[in-house]
Amino acid sequence: MKILVPTDFSDNANNALTFAKHMAKSHGNVQITLLFAFYAVYDFAANASQIVDSIESDAKKAMKKAVDLALSEGLKIDYQIVQGTVATAVTSKAYKEDYDLIVMGTQGASGIKKALFGSNTGHVIKESQIPVIAVPSEAKWQNIEKIIVGVELDQTEDKFYKKLLDLTMNLNFPYDFIHIEKEKDFDKELAVKGLANYINSNYPSIKSSTKIIKSAAVLQGMESYLNKNQNALMVMFYKKKSFFEYLFNDSDSVQLSYHTTVPLLIVK
Repeated sequence: MKILVPTDFSDNANNALTFAKHMAKSHGNVQITLLFAFYAVYDFAANASQIVDSIESDAKKAMKKAVDLALSEGLKIDYQIVQGTVATAVTSKAYKEDYDLIVMGTQGASGIKKALFGSNTGHVIKESQIPVIAVPSEAKWQNIEKIIVGVELDQTEDKFYKKLLDLTMNLNFPYDFIHIEKEKDFDKELAVKGLANYINSNYPSIKSSTKIIKSAAVLQGMESYLNKNQNALMVMFYKKKSFFEYLFNDSDSVQLSYHTTVPLLIVK
């Protein structure tokens, strides 16, 4: 397994690295790569080369410090410094070098729409072909007690369950699979029972529950559930023109402010 961790050496980025370390330790033989990307504007600086050299020199010092610490923890880790935009550098490297997971911090956004779609993290999520964990500034790994999975309960989700469980099962957290129901739907209620049977049959070692949450709006229902379950890793399945896009294009999205302690795993 290979995990890519973009960094700008901020506390937020270091916190994301902590999440990546825990993911790596749960899987065993994992390679972590720290990636620092910066964009140099040559047209406006006569001494641009000196500026670049200085940036790279400082970055190397910070990278080596982080790498040495991770190595002392028994982890496999390396680093790379590249010129370019963060989103392009991250998604390109992840694709070309067959990474399995990207872990990166969100930058001080309180609203989930802003956090995901108004930042480098948002661009990476939209362009990446692999799962991404978005770690808010105040999220703490040691506070996580469960994994909450928002599901639509349609046939397109089958492939996501295996990806999710392959990534997270070794963490030994219980799972809450939740479906937000705006009006009674007998087919969805049957689908919830079917999902429970699927999980119990194929992954008997994990603890899980399946729930239907009744709410007038999807966002309202998810926010209400997270209010009662703040110590969690939230999971969403990225499906074009489906739940994920619906969630953030919904008119209620401007009212949704996820807790800054809730990290998000986007499974793709």
